[in-house]
Amino acid sequence: MEFLVFISYVFFAFLLFLFLNFVVKRFSLTKVQYVLFTNIFLVFLASVASYFHLNTFCDDIFIIVIFEFLIRMLYTTYLLEKDFFSKEEGVLSLYLGNVIVAYLLNQFIIRQVDMVFLNPEQLKFLLWIFIILFIYQFFYKKEIITSTEKISKKLSIADRGQYIILQYAKMKKKYGKEIQVQGNMRFLIYAIMIFENYKRPSFFRQMDYFRYQFDHVPRKQGIMQVDSKKILSDLESIEVIENKLENLQEKKKSKKNDIDISFLLKGIGKEQEEIEQIEKIYQYLKEFSEL
Repeated sequence: MEFLVFISYVFFAFLLFLFLNFVVKRFSLTKVQYVLFTNIFLVFLASVASYFHLNTFCDDIFIIVIFEFLIRMLYTTYLLEKDFFSKEEGVLSLYLGNVIVAYLLNQFIIRQVDMVFLNPEQLKFLLWIFIILFIYQFFYKKEIITSTEKISKKLSIADRGQYIILQYAKMKKKYGKEIQVQGNMRFLIYAIMIFENYKRPSFFRQMDYFRYQFDHVPRKQGIMQVDSKKILSDLESIEVIENKLENLQEKKKSKKNDIDISFLLKGIGKEQEEIEQIEKIYQYLKEFSEL
């Protein structure tokens, strides 16, 4: 294998790693969709390469998936400081299966044709299909958006409440067993979590982790957006805020379930506007729990 081809495989493996991270965080892919997106990426690369007659690049293009697998393993193990091989059942087999599918695609399809890219006649046919689908989707979505805007004016408050409850259910399922505090303090933890996750979603937090590897500039870390000079996972950020709030509660010398939200939030560095929003979420969660 030529050296430049090898280097190009490593480069595109890194791009594939970033691409898969984005679609997984943005769309919550199933395992089948994960494999499909990976191989669509390979087909697109092979199409461009074959168009420019870079047949050597296409011969073993599945190696990109192997390199992406290695990059993901190193990223998980050394940068996120997690055990790659102790992930939830089926994840490792997904990556290995992904490599196998990419290999079969490479051997039995990509290597068997001179041009992976569509020819002009095929493109013309697809172009008209695209135009028809676009026109249909455009008017269909316009109708839905118009109807939604009319309804949202009447249900705006309920919609915000629904979002909070949905996020609460999601966070409770994901982190509920890890949260140690009880009573009203527990609702406050969830309120902060919902607020910060809305401001800085998971995808952008992952990008912050990635950028930190290069510039080492301290940033807010984890779902709770804690100021830190090292990488914190979402769970670690929750633990940090729990400890800070409990220490502040002890200093206040209040009853265990009697919490001064404004005092506690100021103590962890929240601005007045943030305090007001988090307190509203907190109150909504309390009212919901009492229904």
